[in-house]
Amino acid sequence: MVNEAALRPVAGIDDAFGVRAEALRTMQRRLAALFAEAGYQEVIPPVVERPQSLACGAGRFLTEQTIIFSDPADAGQLALRPDITPQVARLVATRLRRHKVLRLHYSGPVVLARAEGGYGARQQWQTGVELFGIAGLAGDIEVLHLAGQAMGAADFSAPVLQLGHIGLLRSLLGAGCDLAPWVALLRRRSPEDLQQRLQRERVDGKVADILLAMARGEADQSFLQRHADLSAEFADVVEALCALRQAVQSRLGEGCRIVIDGALTPRFLYHSGIIFCGYAQGVPSPLLHGGRYDTMVAAHGRDLPATGFSCDLWQWIAA
Repeated sequence: MVNEAALRPVAGIDDAFGVRAEALRTMQRRLAALFAEAGYQEVIPPVVERPQSLACGAGRFLTEQTIIFSDPADAGQLALRPDITPQVARLVATRLRRHKVLRLHYSGPVVLARAEGGYGARQQWQTGVELFGIAGLAGDIEVLHLAGQAMGAADFSAPVLQLGHIGLLRSLLGAGCDLAPWVALLRRRSPEDLQQRLQRERVDGKVADILLAMARGEADQSFLQRHADLSAEFADVVEALCALRQAVQSRLGEGCRIVIDGALTPRFLYHSGIIFCGYAQGVPSPLLHGGRYDTMVAAHGRDLPATGFSCDLWQWIAA
C-alpha cells in the first residue's frame, strides 16, 4: 500500500478540475485574444530553467523564491521558475536576438519557494506581456494601456492602475545605495520603522520628510510636484510620471483610473524605471504587477529596453 503521507497535498500547491479549471482556461483565452489583437505573439518557455539564467539580472528577491533541484539526466542543477519574465529576457537576448522590437505574451504555471506574505498559494498561473525595443514614454504608455484593458476584459469593477517609479528612491538615497531594505520598509507602510532606519543612516532634512510621507501614504501626484525642487533628478522623475499618467488616462478614458503613488514598491527588485500595479473594487490585493526592467535584458548579454506586466490567473478567477 502507498504511504498516506506520500498522498498528502504539498503545502500551497493544489489541484484544479471541473468548474475551476474551465474558469482559468476561459480567462486565459480571453486575455490571449486581447494580447494577440494588440500585436503580441505568444511564447511558451519551459517550466524548468538553469538557476543562473533565472537569477541573471533579477536580484535576490527572485533568487530567494526559486526552488533548485538536481537533474539526474545531466548531473547538473535545474530550477522551477518562480517568474516567467527572466525566461523571456533570456529568449530575447539569445534565440530572438535578430529582432529589434518584440511584443510577446505568455501564460503558464510558476512555483514559489514560499507563499508571498507567509501564507496562501505557492503555485500561480502567471500571464503577462513583455515589450522589447521601445524605450521611454512610448513603450510605457503601450504596456500600461494594455494592462488597463486586461482588467476591463476580465470585468473587474472600477479598476485602478497605481503608478510609481524606482527612480524616486534612487534620487532620494543616491545611485549607489542598496534599495532592498528601503523597499521592504516602504512596503510595510510603517513610518515608525522607517524613522528608526533614517536615524541609523543619519538621513535627515527634506529627504527624510519625503520618505516618511511616502510611508504614510501621502506621496501622491500633488505632493511629489510640490517637492520636485529637491533635485534635478527627482524633478525629472516626477515630471515623467505626471506625463505618463496623463497620456495613459487619456487613452483609457473613464474605464480605468490612473493614480500616482510615490511609495509604490516593485514585487521583484529588477525594475529600472516605472513600476505599477492594478487594483479593483472589492479586491484587497494587487491584481497585476509591472514596470520597466531594461537592466535584465542587458544582464543576459543584449542591451535592449524592456517593459511589461504579469498577473496570477488563479487570483483573477477567485476575485
